[in-house]
Amino acid sequence: MTWYDSIRTSFGWCAAVAGRSGVRRVFLAHPDRQSLLAAVSGHFPGCRPDAGHCREAVLFLEQYFAHGAAALPPARLDPGPATAFQRAVWDAAAAIAFGQVRTYAWIAARIGRPAAARAVGNALGANPLPLIVPCHRVVCGNGSLGGFSAAGGVALKRRLLEHEGVAFDEQARVMSGELDV
Repeated sequence: MTWYDSIRTSFGWCAAVAGRSGVRRVFLAHPDRQSLLAAVSGHFPGCRPDAGHCREAVLFLEQYFAHGAAALPPARLDPGPATAFQRAVWDAAAAIAFGQVRTYAWIAARIGRPAAARAVGNALGANPLPLIVPCHRVVCGNGSLGGFSAAGGVALKRRLLEHEGVAFDEQARVMSGELDV
């Protein structure tokens, strides 16, 4: 059984889906509630509205978009099936603080797989918990954004980083002084 709750933010409509074991997925920045609910039901057929099961995740989203660094992620997470590699990548990404930016290579080195930067990108692309596991804070070594699998793609990734105070140069790359490789 899964439940969802949705909220409207300054970035668009967002939702959290939870199961009995915790938050299963976060949906970001849909332009309208109908497209958001279509995405939720497409991934979780039979998912029912229930603010109680999703309370912590929705509070996190509200705080993140309103106050940024004040947001505390939900305690119970259940991202579903994942490989050991994906979990290691997500754990490393979860350690990146608000307003900080790291590279795919940084995560690869941190998990002991220094040649796996591209695989790190693929694992982050499968992250079901964006913002909670802040995959938007991971970019290419040259500061370009790489990819972002949430609705809105790399344009949303940039907006999220700007929301966190990250600066960009004329080529839309993270300023080198802000990038910890």
